[in-house]
Amino acid sequence: MWCFIYRSQKKSDSYLYIDKQNDFSVVPEALMKVFGAPIFVMRLWLNDERKMMAASPAEIRKTISENGYFLQMLNDSDFQIK
Repeated sequence: MWCFIYRSQKKSDSYLYIDKQNDFSVVPEALMKVFGAPIFVMRLWLNDERKMMAASPAEIRKTISENGYFLQMLNDSDFQIK
């Protein structure tokens, strides 16, 4: 699975993974407000051999398939949506 990774303009060490480049329609509006303008980092092939910091490639693929996106964050409290 190809995914597109964007870093947060507002929250350091926070990244958003989606399966369609520049298509943020699947990401909740409230989350996008907290995340800020996404800054493109890279396109990445998520295979099982790849080592990832946030989760296994299988977990990332599953989350993207179910929710449309995967959010990697250093601090959970950075993304409390009110």
